[in-house]
Amino acid sequence: MLYNELESRIQSIISRGIEEGKIHGACVSISRHQEELLHCAYGLADREQNISMETNAIFRAFSMTKPVTAVVTMMLWEQGLLDLCDPVWWYIPTFRNKQVEQEGKLVPAQREILIQDLLNMTSGIPYPDCWNASQKKMAAFYDEIQCRQHTDKPVDTQEFALRVGSDIPLMFQPGEKWFYGASADVLGAVLEKAADMPLDVLYRELIFEPLNMCDTDFYIPEEKRSRLAQLYIHDEKTRKLRIEPDPHLGMTDYHGKPAFFSGGAGLVTTLHDYVQFANMLVGKGLHAESGRRLLSENTWRYLTTPQLNSAQKATVDWQQLTGYSYSNLMRILEDPQKMMTNVPTGEFGWDGWTGPYFYVSPKDETVLVYLIQVCNGSNSDIVRRLRAVASGI
Repeated sequence: MLYNELESRIQSIISRGIEEGKIHGACVSISRHQEELLHCAYGLADREQNISMETNAIFRAFSMTKPVTAVVTMMLWEQGLLDLCDPVWWYIPTFRNKQVEQEGKLVPAQREILIQDLLNMTSGIPYPDCWNASQKKMAAFYDEIQCRQHTDKPVDTQEFALRVGSDIPLMFQPGEKWFYGASADVLGAVLEKAADMPLDVLYRELIFEPLNMCDTDFYIPEEKRSRLAQLYIHDEKTRKLRIEPDPHLGMTDYHGKPAFFSGGAGLVTTLHDYVQFANMLVGKGLHAESGRRLLSENTWRYLTTPQLNSAQKATVDWQQLTGYSYSNLMRILEDPQKMMTNVPTGEFGWDGWTGPYFYVSPKDETVLVYLIQVCNGSNSDIVRRLRAVASGI
């Protein structure tokens, strides 16, 4: 496919999404064999201020932070600083002898939570919600995090993990099910202990500096703040996009270095930066542009191999994960026919609540990165159309 034809197809998809009111703007990159085929910005970064989207716009990555956390975990594993079979309580003592919520009662956990449980979302640790006691307690804790942000005693990464260990019962026995929760945030605290350094420094040394990801961090310096894209959400009453104010899930307004470095949702990034990370992954740990190898091929293979057993996979009930398994904080495609996709088996990646999405396809060495700032926007038909075009090159 010629570049002009590829550009025309992507332009058509994004323009349609803008016209239908699903997004106001987007950045899209498609690479093949770590060579850039398309790298474009469309529409507006801020509708109210009439600010055009630029390719250097900064986006809240939210859960697209998780694959970065997984890669750092693999790197520390290669260095011998941790083992995936290690019990979490070796690093966060309050996780020893956890309690499990079961039919309204608390019962002892049948085994300890392992680091691999955190990576596979099989730990039983919830996100805040209102359906059971564990989720309600987590919601109350996140409210406390928010209230303490601007005091002289904000909740930091270690306190977060210690309090989850001491105060929040598990939703189920470790390893029993898959359930999406705050596992990656606890894992961030484990990584700090294993490496003996703050999470932001660790990520910068292991990932951001080697890959020249100069705009990716847990906050935005003052001179770059004007580049932060506005965050929107669909208003059910008006059926239009409205501004969704920061913050969420213990995040700040990104104006200063936070106390809590969220390994599950804390990063901000740009199209250029996340493409570098994704290209390293399609290169099986080798980043062609810099010549840097971050992971061995053996470790990369482990990172990208499905790990859920049949009982765990049966609880992966998200429609957008039809045909997928999960491991190491990423989806992994097992059955393209079930997903009704032309992307080949073995594709992996993730997305974020604020809309960003990426996939890496090792079989044809294709990378798609799609950055928007519309809550839940990564579940739209726009993503499916972009996937089809990228895989049809």
